[in-house]
Amino acid sequence: MLKQFIIFGFCGLLGEVVFGALKNLLLNRSYELRGEVSIWMFPIYGLIAFIFPLIAFRIGGFPWFVRGIIYMLAFFVVEYVCGLVLSKLRISIWNYPAKYSINGLVYLPYAPIWFLAGLGVERIYPIIVSISRGI
Repeated sequence: MLKQFIIFGFCGLLGEVVFGALKNLLLNRSYELRGEVSIWMFPIYGLIAFIFPLIAFRIGGFPWFVRGIIYMLAFFVVEYVCGLVLSKLRISIWNYPAKYSINGLVYLPYAPIWFLAGLGVERIYPIIVSISRGI
């Protein structure tokens, strides 16, 4: 599981950088394609290695749309809890605008992204498990 934690941590960091770069491209027309991420995101994304199998095992027979919603909600819960813990440590790596957010810790317009990310993890999880066994 440690290898999977590390792989998901790095995949999450890469995803954050790519998302930030594309967001800057679309919103600011910045062709520099710069994205940035806090290293604190590494362990947060690494948690997927432990949390995902617990959820996926229970909902595997559900329709894809229901699974996507459950994954989205799980991402929001983890994001909220991690953001709350970090804020107690006086660390603020994300601070969403008050409008459309929950306490500045969860940004509701990202729901489709988390929905798709959950379904994406379903696809790559077996690959990452396989890779982690080969390392």
